[in-house]
Amino acid sequence: MDIFPKGELKMLLEAQTVGCICVSMYLPTYKGGTDQTQQNPVRLRNLLKDAHARLMKAGLRAPEATKFLEPVQGILTDSFFWRHQGDGLVVFLADDFFRYYRLPVQFKEAVVVSKRFHVKPLLTMLSADGLFYILAISQKTVRLYQCTHYGFREIDLDGIIPRSLAEAMKYEHFDRELQFHHHSGLPGREPVLAHGKEPEDRKDELLKYSHMVDRGLRRDILENENAPLVLAGVDYFFPIYKEANTYANLFGEAVEGNPDRLTPEEIHAKAWAIIEPHFKREEEEAARQYRKLAGTGKTAEDLSRIVTDSYSGKVYRLLIAAGAERWGTFDPYTNVVSLHAKEESCDEDLLDMAAAHTLAHRGTVHVVAPENMPDGTPAAAVLRYATAEIPQESNVGGARGTN
Repeated sequence: MDIFPKGELKMLLEAQTVGCICVSMYLPTYKGGTDQTQQNPVRLRNLLKDAHARLMKAGLRAPEATKFLEPVQGILTDSFFWRHQGDGLVVFLADDFFRYYRLPVQFKEAVVVSKRFHVKPLLTMLSADGLFYILAISQKTVRLYQCTHYGFREIDLDGIIPRSLAEAMKYEHFDRELQFHHHSGLPGREPVLAHGKEPEDRKDELLKYSHMVDRGLRRDILENENAPLVLAGVDYFFPIYKEANTYANLFGEAVEGNPDRLTPEEIHAKAWAIIEPHFKREEEEAARQYRKLAGTGKTAEDLSRIVTDSYSGKVYRLLIAAGAERWGTFDPYTNVVSLHAKEESCDEDLLDMAAAHTLAHRGTVHVVAPENMPDGTPAAAVLRYATAEIPQESNVGGARGTN
């Protein structure tokens, strides 16, 4: 299964600016270990037939449509690929462009052929109330989960961090031996781990272990992320890991208890119970901030203004009404937005576009119940240049973090 950082969203948005045909396919998938996994490639094959027909309707000849979809054929017969699925599969295709992602979201089956990639189903996962991580860490093992309210997936950490305290101490011993050999030329010894030590006596080892885990996660997984990270571990481990942590959004509360004794489903449920109130507070704070700044020139409620400002990276916080759609077109070369009463040919959902570009520029998006929208409008924005006093990455839940 795959990671989908916000940087990928920006890449998808930039890939569609060349004006070529873009194909987006969304497929709910069954995870490995069930008999239903055999249905996954069959359903993708059906989506390919649908995409082929849509490409021909868009003006391609049958051989051209077949060639266009050729990159997907390689995964149809890849048994290893189908054994490692999440809850949903997303495929993006354009000229000389092919990406797929196995994600922890049960997407509705869909094929879209357009002038840009259809990213709206991803927004619930990437919005401020959609994505979080769980780091389940003990002396014996480390697991990292990318999560939404609806599901989770475990991220492969092989080669990124030590997978246990014993492995971390071997790395530490190896580094010391290299330094020792450089100065003395004497042979090294195998590390001796005092497994009978009490937790307090092992703090130095646990702190070094935590530094290694933090360093690997920041370098290879969390570098461009600002989603909350919830720790799952025994009570004495949290302050130690917090001391080593450099990720700004380590959450202030943890899932307490030995994670080795909990199933992934139990860890996810406990973490969501902790993180859900935070997401609700974030939404309420965004609405309060908008109301406080409204009328000062530091906010926008006009959709045309929001679309152009989100494209240029000026939107810091965006609230959009759940279920709302506003159709029209946006020309990035002339900065002109055209709104239509109903969907017309080549139209885009401008709320979708504004949300995607806000996220791509590291802003936050909140999907809000229509009755809770500040001015009863489908969208409301706090502008970035008006919020210089607000850090781009906050210490979520009151945890300590440094960049």
